[in-house]
Formats: sequence, structure tokens, C-alpha cells
Amino acid sequence: MAGPEKDLQQQIVDDLLTCGICLETFDSKLKKPKSLPSCRHIFCMECLTKHVATEQRRRGQGGWTTFECPTCRKKVNLSPKGVEGLPDDRTVLGLTDKVLNKGAVKLTTKGGEKYRKDGISLQVVDNCPKHPRENLRMFCNRCAMPVCAECVENEHDGHSTSGIKKVAGLSKENLNPLLSEGKWKTEELGGHLKGLQYAEERLQASREAATADVQNLGRTLKSEIDSIVANILGVIEGRYQNQLQILTREKDSASGKLKELSQICSGVEAELKNSTHSRIVEKEQEMGDKLKQVVSEDVPVSQDVLTLGFKASRTELSDLLFGEVTETVERVDRESFTNRILSQVGGNGIILNPGGVTTWEDEVYIVDRGNKQIHVFDYHGNSRRSFSTDVFGNGSEPQDVCVTIFENESRVLVTDKREQGLRIFDKYGTFIDRVGNVCMGPMGLTVSKQNQALIVVDEDTNCVRIGLPCPALGCLGPSANYSHSFNHPFGITTSLKGKIFISDCQNHCIKVLSSQGAHLHTFGSEGGGEGQLRHPLGVHCDDQGRILVADSGNRRVEVFSEEGEFVAHVVTAEDGLGCPVGVALLQERNTLVVTDAITHKLLFLRYS
Repeated sequence: MAGPEKDLQQQIVDDLLTCGICLETFDSKLKKPKSLPSCRHIFCMECLTKHVATEQRRRGQGGWTTFECPTCRKKVNLSPKGVEGLPDDRTVLGLTDKVLNKGAVKLTTKGGEKYRKDGISLQVVDNCPKHPRENLRMFCNRCAMPVCAECVENEHDGHSTSGIKKVAGLSKENLNPLLSEGKWKTEELGGHLKGLQYAEERLQASREAATADVQNLGRTLKSEIDSIVANILGVIEGRYQNQLQILTREKDSASGKLKELSQICSGVEAELKNSTHSRIVEKEQEMGDKLKQVVSEDVPVSQDVLTLGFKASRTELSDLLFGEVTETVERVDRESFTNRILSQVGGNGIILNPGGVTTWEDEVYIVDRGNKQIHVFDYHGNSRRSFSTDVFGNGSEPQDVCVTIFENESRVLVTDKREQGLRIFDKYGTFIDRVGNVCMGPMGLTVSKQNQALIVVDEDTNCVRIGLPCPALGCLGPSANYSHSFNHPFGITTSLKGKIFISDCQNHCIKVLSSQGAHLHTFGSEGGGEGQLRHPLGVHCDDQGRILVADSGNRRVEVFSEEGEFVAHVVTAEDGLGCPVGVALLQERNTLVVTDAITHKLLFLRYS
């Protein structure tokens, strides 16, 4: 797990091992961490020495007396030894040595940033235009501008300040949603352009087909009707040219807009990736305005596809009717041409053999079966946190996850085959309780939306357990087991009406039970056609009662009505799907999340 470990190291360096003035990492020499007794803020000895000297010059003090903390402005008393006499923060010093100094550490460069050998980045900042020897390490909240240490001591004395990195992070948070919408808008416009290209191809093909029909009629009627045939061909050609001119103009316009908007998004993305913190802050308004221009661009939701045809009629020459040129308009949704995948995370060992997935409060929880972890992402796919399910050090086989509320606190429930039951955590990964030896092979789990009953699928005994006792959730049981000719049941979900939907993997179907466990009906059959399934795994019920099914054998996610009628394919192998396992929705954001056991990734897709 090199990726999460490196992220954790970087977070420790940024939050704990970095001086708040120069933003450089502490060491045991000039950058030794010094703790201020009055407020416990920590800065390096070199920066504090410069800060004290600057403040003394400004105040005209002749000896070492007091100075103000650069962050909170509390007064700090100095001993005769000056800054060197301030206490060292030995906890930070020891942590610095442990995290950063594992063997020889050499600085390398990568993409314009400084990196240590272990891949931890060091801060790169701009120089102050007023004080070229100083770096823009802070942000003046009153004046809304990046400043250096000397600026704070002079022009901005007494003003509230924040770290430039923190402010730049807020700027990124403001711009990233707009950037995501801008990227999606370019995808929509790209889909529109593909629709126009498709319309042109169909128009051309239909022209060729209609022309062939007319030519066949002309050969049959021979020379005496050549002039009439030519006239009809002229009509076809004229209509073709008229429609082609319309499509060509629309294509040129759409292509130009796509290029312009793509350049805007690429430019903003490059700025966010490569620019310094101060530049990002300075250009936030400009970049935001550009992205709003992208997001506000109207893109047609469908494409009118005009095709040409010819209806021929045969009769005696004296009564001959040559037919007419027809036009047929087929409306094709833009989504047919638009890439459905918004983003994806994982791969490279970050996620191994992902299992179940669920959503809670704009966060996505997925089971990492290979690494025995739960990963939590935000709705953009950014990593929030991860925690291990192997809480006792004797192994873990996590399968599925769901989140519920108990006594106003979030509870993360994980089915674990090693536990033969559940392990329960809070939303931050702190272990709370276990429910062991209640299932031979626990797989999917859910909490009923109707009566809050805990329901677990037991794959090894081919049954579903309803009302499983769980004191940590206030569920006292008793539970009841139901077996309806299951053959390796896997996923489970419930509707607002209390119906229970279970994927029966080896029977290639979905079985529907009442809230009391009675079998109501079954839908789906083995095959690759619409509404057919091969080894269904995860299932999810949306707010409208539609059932989403991870159809692993057919490499797609299918949608059914609550009664089991086929509705649509949401994503297929043509979109790059390998083997869908878990499926869930960020309902308010119209985003579908799918775990893929082939690519070892979590996919975010547009859902409508």
C-alpha cells in the first residue's frame, strides 16, 4: 500500500512537520522546531530569529525582551538566551526524524516541485514583489492578497493572516467543482459533435441507398424515363446538399465551441496543477469566470437525424408513377454519444479486488478485499480516509459495507467472512463492536429502509438472515433465516416499501422478498439480452424504486423497475467496464458509483 502510506506521510509533513512561517520541514539544526510557551505554536528557530530581529528593529528595542507570536499575536517572553532558549518540541523533532530521515534523503525534482527520495514534496512558493528576498508564505485576510513576513511586520501589521497554502487549498476547493462541471460540459459538447457526425454518416448512407433505389428503377424503365430519373436524383441531391450545409455549419460551430471550452478547462487545470499557491489565489476569479462560461454553455440534448429515401411504384408506362423522395427524422439522445464515465480511482495497488460499495452524506465507502481496508472518497473521487478491517491482527475477509445511524451517530457495518459476521466502526474507522459466528459466509448486508432491521446474505448456507441481533445498533433479534432455492446469493438492497431484493448469482436472477421474508416474485434469466443476467452481484434501489444490478458476466449495469421490467443499460463493456461488483448512487448528484474487480477501480458515472 505504497500510495496511502505516501499520502499519510505527506499529510504528516504538511500538518505537523512544517514551519508555519517558511513552510519548510523541521530539522535538528537551523530548522529546529521551537515551541512558544504562551500559545504552543511551533516555528523553526531560523524563522523565529528573523521574526524577533525584525520586530525589535521596528519597535526600537535594544535587548531580548518580548515578541508577538506570528500566528495568534500572543506575547512571548524571551530568556537571556533569546530564541535558542525557547523549548524544543522534541515530539515534533522525533517525528521528523522518524518520517523523513529513514536512511539517506536526497532531494529530487519532479514537475517543477522539489521531492525527497520517498516522494514527499517540499513547498515551492513565489518571491514577494516588494521584498524579493522574502517568499509569499502568508495571506492577508483583510487585504485579500498574498504577503511575506516583512509585509506582515510593516504594511500589514496587525492584520489577520492565514497560511498561503491553506488559502490556495480553499481556492482549489472553489474551482474544482466548476472544473468538474466544465469537463462534463465538454463531454456533452463532444457527444453533440459525435451526434452531428453520426447524422452526417447516416445522411450520406441514406443518400447512397436512395440513389441506388432510383438507379434500379431507371435501369428497369430504360432510356424513355432517363430524364425523369435525373429529375428525381436532382431532388435528392438538392435536399442532401441543403441538409449537409446545415449539418456542416452546426458541426463547425460545435467543433469551434468544443475547442474553445476544452482550452479553457485545460488551461485552468494546468494552472491548478502547475501554478504556485499565490498565483492560484490571484487568478481564482479569472479562472472561475472562465469555467462559469464553460458550465453555462447550452448543449442540445438530442440530435435530429434527417435521412433520405425513395418510394418507388410500378405500373403500366401510360399510368406510371415514379414515387417520391421521403425524409425520415430519427431522434437520438446525446447521451448515446457521450462518455458516461466521469472519473475513476484505484489501480496500481491502491485498491485490490474491490467488493461492496455504499454512499453516505456525499461520501463513498468501498470494501478493499485485497488490502483488508475500507476506503472513503468524496463525490469527486478524492481520498478522504482509509481504515483497516483487520482490527485484531488475526486476519480479515471484508465483503460488503453499509452505513446507518444509531443514537445520532454514523455506524459503518462491514460483513467479514473471517468474523463469520460483522465488524462495526464509526465513520472515521474506530472499531466499536463485532457480531461473530452468526453466518457461515456473510456477503451483502443492508438495514431495512422500512423497519431498520439488519439483513445479511449468507452465501455459504444459501439463505438470508433477517433481523440479525446487534446490540451496538440496538437490534435485539430474534433473527429468522429464509432459503428460497438460492444458489450463492450475493448482493442485497431494500426499497422504501420494505421489499427485499437479492441477487442470486448462480441462478442468474433477482429474487424479491417481502419485509417478513416471503418470496414475492423473481425477475431476470440467464443470457446476454435486454433484461437477462449472468452472475449478478451487487444491487441497489434508487429513490424512484428502480433496481440497479451489477451484471458481472455481461460486464454491464442494468436497471429494472420494482416489478422487474427491464429499463436500460446504464454502463456497459463499451464504456470500459470489466467486472462490476458493487453498485450505489450519490442520488442528489445524479452520480452512479461502481466497483470493478478487473481494473481494481472505483468508477464515477453520470446517472439519469
